[in-house]
Amino acid sequence: MKNRYTIKEVKKLLENEANSSLLSEFSKDSRAGVKKLLQQFYKKQAQKEVLIKKFHQKEFLEKPYWDHNLVVAGVDEVGRGPLAGPVVTAAVILPCDNTLYEVDDSKKLSRAKRDQLYKQICEQAIDISVAVGSPKLIDTENIYHATELTMRESIERLFLKPDQILVDAMTIPVNISQTKLIKGDSKSLSIGAASIVAKVSRDRLMTTYGKLYPEFGFDQNDGYGTKQHLDALSKYGRTKIHRLSFAPVKNINKLY
Repeated sequence: MKNRYTIKEVKKLLENEANSSLLSEFSKDSRAGVKKLLQQFYKKQAQKEVLIKKFHQKEFLEKPYWDHNLVVAGVDEVGRGPLAGPVVTAAVILPCDNTLYEVDDSKKLSRAKRDQLYKQICEQAIDISVAVGSPKLIDTENIYHATELTMRESIERLFLKPDQILVDAMTIPVNISQTKLIKGDSKSLSIGAASIVAKVSRDRLMTTYGKLYPEFGFDQNDGYGTKQHLDALSKYGRTKIHRLSFAPVKNINKLY
């Protein structure tokens, strides 16, 4: 019997997740190209099933609140360790029917994947807020307290007041019930989404600073103490975005 579809057409149909009738037809196709496409299709399906199972496991902290129509916000930060730039926090409120299957701790994801997921989070989230804790705030309050205050700001900037906060390893000074989780960005879908939003937001900010201070390579090192950064610090002095309370910055008197 003559094949109804060309290999190119089979590929397109499989990309759109063909129905069982088509899959049955393709399985009887003797062409090597179709067999290879089918193998790839089933491999992707298996990977997707694993991803969805992991996704549902990450919802267990949010689900009790969603089941009672309560608003739950995930909060995370990025940028506590660098020598330069702000600490950035994000608060994200997700709907119960979201399809953010690939959301994970931002540190585990490539820049391209973070950018892709950032767009998906912005499209699906009910509410998102980002707050920036300046180097001056960090120097005045210390990095830990500055992070708490910036997290509070991200909560207060939300249009919706959450009934519950899920936060990664911090305590936010707000009068809202909260659950503090160690490695929360890997355990909670909402915190994972917040970690991606915070990371992408800070990376874009540091890329802008990289254009202002090209010698320091902020667009590549995000303000961390790489060799290029430390060499530039020694040669050109500290910039307006350096944290004066952090070593070795506090030992540099020269201004950029």
